[in-house]
Amino acid sequence: MFSLIEYNELDCKSTNANFDTQLTLLNKIPDKHVQWVDIDICNNTLETEKLCEFYGLHSLTVEDILKPGLLPKFEAFDNYFFLSLKMMHIDEQGILIIEHISLVVGDGYILSFQEIPGDVFDEVRERILQNKGYLRKRKSDYLFIRLLDAIIDNYGFTLEHIRQNIVDLENSLLGKNWRKTDLSKEVLQLKKELNILRGHIAPLRDLLTKIKTETDHFFQRSSIAYLNDIQDQANYLIHTFDNFREMLKDLMDLYNSKTGHELNHIMKTLTIISALFIPLTFVAGWYGMNFEYMPELGWKYSYPTLIAIMLVTFIVMFIYMKNKRWF
Repeated sequence: MFSLIEYNELDCKSTNANFDTQLTLLNKIPDKHVQWVDIDICNNTLETEKLCEFYGLHSLTVEDILKPGLLPKFEAFDNYFFLSLKMMHIDEQGILIIEHISLVVGDGYILSFQEIPGDVFDEVRERILQNKGYLRKRKSDYLFIRLLDAIIDNYGFTLEHIRQNIVDLENSLLGKNWRKTDLSKEVLQLKKELNILRGHIAPLRDLLTKIKTETDHFFQRSSIAYLNDIQDQANYLIHTFDNFREMLKDLMDLYNSKTGHELNHIMKTLTIISALFIPLTFVAGWYGMNFEYMPELGWKYSYPTLIAIMLVTFIVMFIYMKNKRWF
């Protein structure tokens, strides 16, 4: 399946079609219209290749679309430029979903190739269909900026979700039931997600510089300011990554500190108990010796006297330790 939106300032049309009718629809697009073709490439390799051939895309571009790499990639050609990057969002279960997306920008058209149905472009579609803002008044370069901005904004939403998870972990750690929190596992998962995000955003910052320098003939002068704004946003997100990593480090330090304090408290309690019973063990061991002549053993009151001595010793040591604030 693919969706086609064609528009200018006065007219707009949205169509969903299959690959059998796509070329017929594309051939009927009027001049001076911007066309945005959004394609789901999953299990549609042959049809995707036909569409790329229709737009005259280079074989290397087709290969990058069908077999995307791990990192963002940018290539400029005579009549179009190509950008591949990751599109991310958090699903209903709170799981980070990463999808590869490729954008081809030419004179009057944009092709977006996605791996799975669903994306972060609903607001862009709504602004086009309802003629909000400047989208219908601008060319394909401005549509590219709005699509890229939607992807970067969703990086920010993903980071906000991670920040909220960090705050929740901190609150649970400071609560009464903090021992029930498997903090190490949670922190490692959040660090993994942060590293994945940073690995995809950090190269994008440099690619934006290449886009501005190598494709200036595709962009109107007013659009460069928007690219600068997106680049500033990418820089801010990278700075946010570093802050979140420090927050996770502080969280682990706090967890280790509380765990160590809890362990010290347990060891102190066990040590105090052991210390209280040391003299009692000594007395019991002393009179447990198997000597034949021990005068106290023949005395009538030896047993209650020994018990009394043990109790007095225990109470005295307890009071002494309490006064010393050992517990």
